Amino acid sequence: MNTQEKWVHLLRAVSQPEVSDSDVLLRHAVELGADVAPEAVSCSITEIAEGDSYRTPVYSDQLALDLDRAQYESGDGPCMAAAREHRRQYFDAALHGQRFPGFAEAAAERGVLSSISLPLNSVDRSAALNLYATSRYAFDAERPQAVSDLLARCVSALLARGGAAGRPGEGPVQDDRLQAAQARARLIADAESALMTSRSLSRADALTMLIQRSRAESRSIFQIARDVIRPGTSEPAP
Repeated sequence: MNTQEKWVHLLRAVSQPEVSDSDVLLRHAVELGADVAPEAVSCSITEIAEGDSYRTPVYSDQLALDLDRAQYESGDGPCMAAAREHRRQYFDAALHGQRFPGFAEAAAERGVLSSISLPLNSVDRSAALNLYATSRYAFDAERPQAVSDLLARCVSALLARGGAAGRPGEGPVQDDRLQAAQARARLIADAESALMTSRSLSRADALTMLIQRSRAESRSIFQIARDVIRPGTSEPAP
């Protein structure tokens, strides 16, 4: 399954009331996270477990797991801060190394110069989505922020339904944040359907068109999707 197919699978799934393959979708999500920005290389999910310990239930590769563990072992890091404080955490090796020295050292040894950790707010345990990159400021631009936000909302929805980091056996959590995540996913799906009908595109090509326009216009993918489905609004140029 290629990148666009994974996005289609993920967005379609979180717009549905129930998901039967949350663990597979979470693995797809972290694989997509490793491609959010040109220099992004790895992605993981951090969860605060019982006893205030931290764990990484899903990760894209060994690099992501090693960087998460370096933070757990040093006692602090952006992924832990995002899960604990419920605020996104940007890390730049040159600017924030003194705050997270243990992580900064581990990241430098592996060629990672920046990261972003986003709190996952629709789960009953504190968690964060972590993205790592080999350049500075990799997640500062509008498109990486918009795509990482979309990915975090999708992951939140999956975890709320009892995925790999959720509590086994629990049913769906229908709170306002989960419903908001589902609404955003439906917005993307509706825009894809509109483009598929008007331009005879595949769903994967329709998503690609939305992402390309988001990048070209420096606007979020949700704003682009609203333009597409709003009557009288022009469609993305070919």
